[in-house]
Amino acid sequence: MILIAILFGAVFSSQHTHAGLSGENVALIVNASSVDSLTIANHYVSLREIPAGNVILLDDVPSGLTISLDVFRDRILRPILKTLDQRGLAPQIQLIAYSAGFPTSVSIGSHTRKLTDEAQKKYQKPTASINSLTYFYRWVLSDSHLYLGWASNFYARGRFERHFINPFGGEPGESFQSASDAAKAEDFAKAAEKFESLSNEYPTLHPLSILAAENWLRAGNEAKAFEQIGEAVRHGWINRRQLTETDPLRQMFSPDEGELSPARKRLLDRLQDVPVAWQGPIAFSSSVGWTTNGHPASAKRGAMTYMLSCVLAVIHKNGSTLPQAIEVLERAAKADRSYPSATFGFSKTSDVRSTTRFGGTPDAIAWLLSRDQNVEIFSSSLPKDRRRYVGMMLGAATLPLSSRNWSFVRGALAENLTSLGGVFGSRSQTKLTEILHAGAAISSGAVAEPYSLQPKFPTAMIYPFYYEGVSAIEAFYLTLQSPYQMLIVGDPVCQPFARAPNDFVSIKANDVAETTANVEANAPDKGSTNTPAVTVRWQTLPDTPMSTPTKEMEIYIEGKLANRSRPLADARLNLPENLRGAIDFRIVLIGNHPTEPKISFREEVVFGDSDRLPRLERLRKDKHDELTLFVESPDAEKIDIVHLGRVVANVDSAAGRIELTPETVGRGTVRLRAIAHQNGQQIPGRTFEFEWE
Repeated sequence: MILIAILFGAVFSSQHTHAGLSGENVALIVNASSVDSLTIANHYVSLREIPAGNVILLDDVPSGLTISLDVFRDRILRPILKTLDQRGLAPQIQLIAYSAGFPTSVSIGSHTRKLTDEAQKKYQKPTASINSLTYFYRWVLSDSHLYLGWASNFYARGRFERHFINPFGGEPGESFQSASDAAKAEDFAKAAEKFESLSNEYPTLHPLSILAAENWLRAGNEAKAFEQIGEAVRHGWINRRQLTETDPLRQMFSPDEGELSPARKRLLDRLQDVPVAWQGPIAFSSSVGWTTNGHPASAKRGAMTYMLSCVLAVIHKNGSTLPQAIEVLERAAKADRSYPSATFGFSKTSDVRSTTRFGGTPDAIAWLLSRDQNVEIFSSSLPKDRRRYVGMMLGAATLPLSSRNWSFVRGALAENLTSLGGVFGSRSQTKLTEILHAGAAISSGAVAEPYSLQPKFPTAMIYPFYYEGVSAIEAFYLTLQSPYQMLIVGDPVCQPFARAPNDFVSIKANDVAETTANVEANAPDKGSTNTPAVTVRWQTLPDTPMSTPTKEMEIYIEGKLANRSRPLADARLNLPENLRGAIDFRIVLIGNHPTEPKISFREEVVFGDSDRLPRLERLRKDKHDELTLFVESPDAEKIDIVHLGRVVANVDSAAGRIELTPETVGRGTVRLRAIAHQNGQQIPGRTFEFEWE
């Protein structure tokens, strides 16, 4: 048994939840004055196991569909980022998701007026989506307009040759150029040494190792070439065909005579056999920066940081009703790791909305076919065959969705290139929400006239990337080079093709008495006899074609990241000595795959006397829709009732009644926790969950 000291004040438990970008990485933003926003948040917290501490309620959200840049920055963006920092959540948050009840667009005239390029001045209109300005938070906070560039999103994938462009400025950029010049002059050993030196300094930029390998091979040093290829694969290189089909590497991996060595065969077996046309998908991280060649690097060295963002629902007369929005999220949450057998469809018509993107479709289709997926090209705005679709690229002003005889499977991703798909102040054109109502899990639309410009819309590669296992929101930002006008709505965490680990983790509390016995019997020198602990048992199950081995594990205590490490087969995690109450404990497993799929295990583990935990009981709901609850906790001086991370009621004694209304907590699946204050200590009770119709 491995003992790990966890130096955090609070901790949690083990229900099997979802793969992919997990709930622990989501910051859920709620309009505290909107019952609809609270209700959507209630459902999403339950569906995706969002920790209560990850929920941020804003009390001063402006009304209307469009707000000014200053209002967005001061009343929405800054409070969110400040709260994440104060709660110590910044290291784990990858996604900011807005519940319903928020403006969808932001006026950015002060930024577009700074443009000097005539093409940008003509086509970059002064309206941005709320989620994309959140994605570009760094620029917004510094009042910079540079996110308006045609390729401002370095996380987005590009053509395959982008791997090998010079990603540096300053002295490293000069070194890269010197290596390239040496290669052109056929001084291959010098070029290889310089590329290898850069690779050693920037290991996450693994194409540098490929460049070093190519030049070592041209210099006649096959051993060094193979060593550098191994380094590239170790740090994330995934494309097999670059080694087997392109010069000079194919002489090592596709020899004209003889067989490959076992070492080379093993290396190739770790790679993906996909076309050499586009860079492959990669998991997003907000804690690193992204370089001009699309790879992660330290932000301290000038790489650009971003934050994934989307809107869960647009409840509006021209958008969704509350029941429709809830249905979209509930349907999407059932899709994770379902690996649906369905078709990826692409519309091809003479409409400029279709022709703008269709040039990139052959590459996407080739990738999908290399993965044995079903693909269809239909010469109409919508398909006519009675098929099931998991992806659909469309391009039409109006889509006759009500008369369809085809269907979307759970978890489908579908989007439409048109001018007003995200403009809810107008009834003109088909809104993105209509695609959601037709069965898609997520969709997108422009919040102002985007013109038919490919960088403003997802490329066709969004579909093969989705199939490779990224989350829905990652698929969008992986293929949007200039996303500032794109409103993305739906379930961002949906991931039907995630290759999550197949291992299983069980979590059990060892209270003080039991821990004492374990320590005395098994490891008297490894822990205090009055230290509560959690025992984590690991069951390794055989890998499947749709799973990946566990690469890393994360430990969350009360929803907060406490530790990240290699997988531990069995462990006892020592906790603070005075810990009492029902504690939220989570283990997240991360798969050994470029998309870093996750699977989460949660358990509320109890320390202390479970019979003396604070307890909630539902009494009645009156005709005015006011709910009465009874709460008690023996010996408590005060009891707080917490909903979505904030106190909504309290009693100044060991027991009492409280009243709640939908205006306070919303409807749907409401989760409450009673926190007892006793002798200067806070003791949380078990989560109390009920449905408020």
